[in-house]
Amino acid sequence: MGAASVLVIGAGLPATAAAGPVPDAAPPQWEQVKLPSGNAVLSGTVKPDARTTWAAGFRVPQDDGGLSPVLYTHDDRSSGPWKEMSTASDFTGRINALAATSARDAWLVGDVAWEGEPVMAQHWDGRSWRVKPAPMPANTLGGGLLGVAAVSASNVWAAGWSQVLDKRIPDPDGGTEIVDHNEGLVQHWDGHAWKPSKLPQPYANWGLNAISASGPKDVWAVGSGYGDDDQPVVLHFDGRSWTAMPTPPYGGVYGEFNDVVAKGPRDVWVVGRTLLDDKDRGHALIVHWDGHKWTRMDAPGDAGGLSGVAATRAGIVAVGRAANDDGGYALRASGTRVTSLGFPTNADGMSDSPWKISVTGGVVSISGSARYVSEQGPQPLLLTTRL
Repeated sequence: MGAASVLVIGAGLPATAAAGPVPDAAPPQWEQVKLPSGNAVLSGTVKPDARTTWAAGFRVPQDDGGLSPVLYTHDDRSSGPWKEMSTASDFTGRINALAATSARDAWLVGDVAWEGEPVMAQHWDGRSWRVKPAPMPANTLGGGLLGVAAVSASNVWAAGWSQVLDKRIPDPDGGTEIVDHNEGLVQHWDGHAWKPSKLPQPYANWGLNAISASGPKDVWAVGSGYGDDDQPVVLHFDGRSWTAMPTPPYGGVYGEFNDVVAKGPRDVWVVGRTLLDDKDRGHALIVHWDGHKWTRMDAPGDAGGLSGVAATRAGIVAVGRAANDDGGYALRASGTRVTSLGFPTNADGMSDSPWKISVTGGVVSISGSARYVSEQGPQPLLLTTRL
C-alpha cells in the first residue's frame, strides 16, 4: 500500500459485531447530476447554506500542465444548471477537501506546491476566496491536507501528511540522493493563522487521510502506516492534546482508515480497507467507537475498500469500490445492521470511481470521477439520492 494509498489514502479489543449484513429490500434510486464538462475529479461536496451546494475537486490536464482547482456551485431553489465558481487566483493544484460553517465561512484545502512552501488553503468570507497558507514543519519537502473539519470560524482542523527530509547524500557521479519519510500532519486555524499541532508518532512512516470533530474537545483524525507499518491509525484530541488510540480490530494482515465521522465522544465511525494477504485487493472495513471500545462491523461480501463516510440520524452511509473492483459501492450502517445502498450500473464504456459521500437534510451525495471510452480524461461524478 504505502504512500500511494493516501489519495487515490488490538489486543483485548472486541471482534466483529455479532449481527452481519442483511439485504436491503428496496435500495434507493441514484440520480447522476449533470455538471459542466471538463476533465476533473471531485473530492467532496458541502452546503454552505440551505439553498446552495458546492462540489470541489481538481482538473486533470490532457497535456503536461499541472493539476488545477475546480469548484462548482448550484442554487438548490431551482432546477437550473450547475455553474463553475472562481477560486483564489494564486491557489494551485488540487482541492482535496472542503468544509463550511456558514455562507460566510468556508474552507478549501490542498497540497504543497513546491518544496519549502506552505500548504495551499483558501477561505471564503461570503464574497471571495482568499489564500490562507498553512506553514509546514521544518525540513518538509512536500505534503498536503486531505481532510478539513470546521467547528467554528475560529476553530478549524485539517489533516494530511508531510514528506520530511532526513538527509541529502551527494552522488559521486553528480546529483544528490534524498532520504526522507512521511509523517501525519494536523493543522489548526485559530481565527488568525494556521499552526501545526504536536502529534504522537505511531509509526516511522505514516500519514493521515481524514479528520472530523463533534465539538472543540472531541476531534478525530485517521490514516495508516506505510511500508512495513501498514496498520490503521486513529488519533484523538480532547481539547488539550492529541493521543494515539489503540488500534481497532481490522481483521486482516494490513489495514488502513480513509475517513471518519464523529457524531459525539461516544459515537464515532471510521471506514477504510482491510487486506487478508498480499494479493488481496481489499475488503470494506467499518469500526465504531462507543466511548469505551471499538467494534468492527460485518460488511456485505461484495463491498471493497471504503473511502468516504457521512453521518445520518440513525447511523452512517459510506462509499467505496466493489470488492471485484468493478465500479462503485455504497452502504449504510445503523446499530449492528449493515445494508447495501445499491449503485448505478455502469453503462457500456464507463468506469466510475466514487471517493466521498455527504448527507444534508436526507439527501445523500457521492462525489468522485468517471471515465468514458469517448473521453480522454476523467469526468466529474456526482450522484444523489434521498434516504
